[in-house]
Amino acid sequence: MIEVVAASCPGGAGPNEDFHLVGDGWAVVLDGITRYPDDGCAHDVPWYVRRLGEGIAARIGGADLRWALARAIEAVNSLHADSCDLASAVTPGATVAVVRRVGDRVEWLVLGDCAIAVRDRDGGLVVESDGRLAALPGVAAVDVAGVRRWPVEYVAQVRNRAGGYWVAASDPGAAEEAFTGSWPVERIGEVLLCTDGLTRLVERYGYEWPELFEAEVGDLIGLVRELEAADPRFGPLSKRHDDATGVLLRRL
Repeated sequence: MIEVVAASCPGGAGPNEDFHLVGDGWAVVLDGITRYPDDGCAHDVPWYVRRLGEGIAARIGGADLRWALARAIEAVNSLHADSCDLASAVTPGATVAVVRRVGDRVEWLVLGDCAIAVRDRDGGLVVESDGRLAALPGVAAVDVAGVRRWPVEYVAQVRNRAGGYWVAASDPGAAEEAFTGSWPVERIGEVLLCTDGLTRLVERYGYEWPELFEAEVGDLIGLVRELEAADPRFGPLSKRHDDATGVLLRRL
């Protein structure tokens, strides 16, 4: 038997651009990429992540997780290719984390800066993530609609490009760049899927991954908010609070 505990919270007054779904033996977490102005799309980020998540869920029983993600991207494209410019460098996109049970294995996929942490029954811990975005040298951020972000011209050079970073957007080929793997079911005690709004606890505030398994997911998000509010490193145009989502799967 599996216990599921999930929580998600927007980073501000706007809609939550994270999305998650949990089914029988699987879970999907998506982190929508904060929208750029003039992205060529008539739809907002929540529209995109919901339909991408539903598209993955509809194909989760397929033979390969990369295949399921690619087909889901194609399915979303078909919904708005006639009305939107899907060739835009900043067309709506998302980072993705997926787990599913297949027989005596639990398979996983990560694309972009979501993360999946697994704690085994003996307390051992493994974290699966995609560090390609963090590894980029980047360029000086600019004011984009009141938030300091990379210029669109730079995003066009590195997003879904060899040597850059990869996310789910309009190119189904990006799914082939996802990291994947599997673990034996009998070793797994708990699995935690996180968007980067929650992994800030580890990446920015010095917490260790085992600590994230010792609190309720909603309490972890509350802790992130407290730390962000008190953090003097955020400038006036920085994104102080990010949407945060966690899904914990615990074997009973």
